[in-house]
Amino acid sequence: MKNLKGRTAVVTGASKGIGVYIARALAEKGMNLVLAARSQAELEGVKAEVEGMGVKAIVVQTDVSDKAALRSLVDAAKAEFGAIDVLVNNAGIELIFRYHALEFEEIEEMLNVNLQAPMMLTWLVLPGMLERGEGHIVNISSMAGKVGSAFSEPYVATKAGLIGFTQSLRGSYQDQGVSASVVSPGFVDAGMYEEMKEQYGVKAPAMVGSSKPEKVSKAVVKAIEKDLGDVIVNPGPMRLLLGTAAMTPGLFEWVSKRMKISEPFRKLAGMREKERSGAKEETKEEVKSR
Repeated sequence: MKNLKGRTAVVTGASKGIGVYIARALAEKGMNLVLAARSQAELEGVKAEVEGMGVKAIVVQTDVSDKAALRSLVDAAKAEFGAIDVLVNNAGIELIFRYHALEFEEIEEMLNVNLQAPMMLTWLVLPGMLERGEGHIVNISSMAGKVGSAFSEPYVATKAGLIGFTQSLRGSYQDQGVSASVVSPGFVDAGMYEEMKEQYGVKAPAMVGSSKPEKVSKAVVKAIEKDLGDVIVNPGPMRLLLGTAAMTPGLFEWVSKRMKISEPFRKLAGMREKERSGAKEETKEEVKSR
């Protein structure tokens, strides 16, 4: 889809992190925007910013784990703009814990937000795209979906699922004018990684590095305009490492251990579990004191 000006994009998770940068990048291309997230106030700020760039935008407060809310989002977009040309499934959550230390409901929520919601939203917008014979879906995955980072089992599973989902969509619908792309960033200096650094002092391994959020947003635009299937956003020798992982998994595992790629996740998991344990003890003491 080479000409984006005047077209309409729905962006989930648009209130913070890379979602804001994606909204800006699409607005720079002249796209009207449907901004979706849980935080109404933060969405209004993004709306004001992109409208200042000369495009139209609406805010739809949306919990993507709620199926009814997904339908309402699509209905609102169609009511305002008539058609949805691009869907960017960006909303996502991540909890770094040892798998057995997670709550059942936390696993379920990650599955719902990170994988079920993108699949359901895609299902909702596809008929209109197919009727018009054009449209593009962008799924924001992660390098974690390609290499299976430790202490992140539900997150990794959902992000790997998005990669396979995108590949299947391309095979099914490209010849009908509708296509899909998956963008897989590594550590990004915004959103989740910023929290890791600011709250816990956890940083990406030196050999892996991190990317500016503007690189991710540019990758999204490029994926749409050039119909790219799989885009990786990460500095350093990551493509070489991915090739190694595919051809010689044992060697990749050895290299990963030598590079201590899992160490930031191990450290973060330990700190979060300690916090949770402390919070539970405080609750117990409060109950006893009543």
